[in-house]
Amino acid sequence: MRIAKIIDTTSVVINAGEDDGIKKGDKFQIIGKKGVEVLDPETGDFLGTLDDLKATIIANTVYPHMTIAESEKHKIPGMGNPSTLASTALTQGMFNSIPKELLEPHYVHEDLNVDKTQITGSFKKSDKPIQVGDLVVKE
Repeated sequence: MRIAKIIDTTSVVINAGEDDGIKKGDKFQIIGKKGVEVLDPETGDFLGTLDDLKATIIANTVYPHMTIAESEKHKIPGMGNPSTLASTALTQGMFNSIPKELLEPHYVHEDLNVDKTQITGSFKKSDKPIQVGDLVVKE
């Protein structure tokens, strides 16, 4: 399998899909083109290569012949709930101005170290109306 397209810094397209046995949630490693060769110290025989691991990605949307995969998510801790913050002598008025996403933990995708000149984007939400005959795909 290969990277077929770089959508953005967290999403790529793989050139394999459902017909190749890929399922949503499958994990993949992106490997560099050339790893370090390992030789047996006694015989000099070639044992294999230590691959250059670039990233781990997870299948998110699987089509018959391609898959959109995303970087792993990492948990960002929140500031805590308002009752906990109250013990630090903050006033109730201040709680109303703190965005909810700062109070609660949330997850963000790790940026992949992609060649930014190869980002082509895709999958912008369409402003076109839904019509009879439009394709519907199960997630």
